[in-house]
Amino acid sequence: MKTKKRRIPSVFLLTALILAAFPVTALAAKAAEVKIPVRVELSDETPAQEETYIVKLEARDQAPMPEQDMIKVTGTGIAEFPAIHYTAPGIYCYKVSQQAGTHGRGHYDGTVYYVKVTVTNAEDGGLETAAAVHTDPAMTGEKQDIVFHNTYDAAPQPPKTDTSDTPGTSAKKTADSARTGDTADALLFGILSGISGLFLCLGAVVNVRKRRKERSGQA
Repeated sequence: MKTKKRRIPSVFLLTALILAAFPVTALAAKAAEVKIPVRVELSDETPAQEETYIVKLEARDQAPMPEQDMIKVTGTGIAEFPAIHYTAPGIYCYKVSQQAGTHGRGHYDGTVYYVKVTVTNAEDGGLETAAAVHTDPAMTGEKQDIVFHNTYDAAPQPPKTDTSDTPGTSAKKTADSARTGDTADALLFGILSGISGLFLCLGAVVNVRKRRKERSGQA
């Protein structure tokens, strides 16, 4: 009798260990995961030093979450949240948004995206997932990707330098004016001299002709 009593606990212990192992294996076989990608695009006059953008993921109705609920994208690029693991069928919803940056010329896309992950039983006994992204909270609109378009204003141009008060500029202008005035005076003097010379020549011709006539009359 004592020997039988000792065997019974051993059987129960072995059975308990086997039953404890099966649920873990079943859960592992049914596990499924989803990764949510995000893209950032830039346009217009982007800053010389690339800015880092922060994108946040929020769960609705206590849906499972990844290890990190925020990711960073530097400049134009693509990133994704860590895998979200699911162990039971259902519909799980999330909200994705971008935090506004701090650059003075930046305009940051404030679009809010709503993600619906549908988890169903697969034929092989596991789970399969399907994710859809929308921009309306009801998640009935057109499906799309998560893309944030950030733009930048043009950088302000430096003011033009006013050289009117620059030392030496006034003197240069005066010298140029003086040269211009001298040239004009010389030109005017030349014209007047030419006219005077022409009148002198005409006067000489008239005198010569007059003397000839007088000589002819005396003869």
